[in-house]
Amino acid sequence: MNDWRQDLLDRLRASPLLTAVEPYGSVTTGRTDGWSDLDVRVGTRGPLDVERLLGARLWAWQASGAGVRLVTADGRFVDLAVEGADVVLPTPPADLAVRFDAALAAVRLGRGNLLIGLHLVLGIGREALVESMRTADAATGTDHHPLPTPWDARAAEVAALTASPLVPGTALRALELVGRWRAEREPDVVPDTSGLRALLRRAGG
Repeated sequence: MNDWRQDLLDRLRASPLLTAVEPYGSVTTGRTDGWSDLDVRVGTRGPLDVERLLGARLWAWQASGAGVRLVTADGRFVDLAVEGADVVLPTPPADLAVRFDAALAAVRLGRGNLLIGLHLVLGIGREALVESMRTADAATGTDHHPLPTPWDARAAEVAALTASPLVPGTALRALELVGRWRAEREPDVVPDTSGLRALLRRAGG
């Protein structure tokens, strides 16, 4: 097992917030690689503050029922199933869904799952195009564009994501496009790719 997964399990087992800790999946078989997450079920008696539990800032997550799949700002990918209480999560960033998709795309591409990886990257690319379409609409005062606008050239930048070999870094490049083009329209937005960059460093991707 890679060190971070064992270290996190040790932290969870020592946590006074939990009544039970049960790892499952690849971590229990020893068949992990740099892209493996930590799958773990935990029990608790009250609402569970996930950032406090992990001792880390959450960068992206996907909540479903009593479980949450999450990526920490330091690049750990954890699938946390919680029994006995609800999870407490921070205020979600506006680009939460696209961040999580980018992390998942990087993992899939890192494992060679090109079909799923490309599907996710194309979805992120679509979000980048939408941001540029909104910028064009705001600049011209209309969403009706019978002729090309200066922003049409950006279609080639998105298409270029698939022009080179599909690798984990492709997901990062796609996420960077979304953040950069959204920040043009919303100057208060500060793009944050830290969690994905940390995940890539941890996995060696």
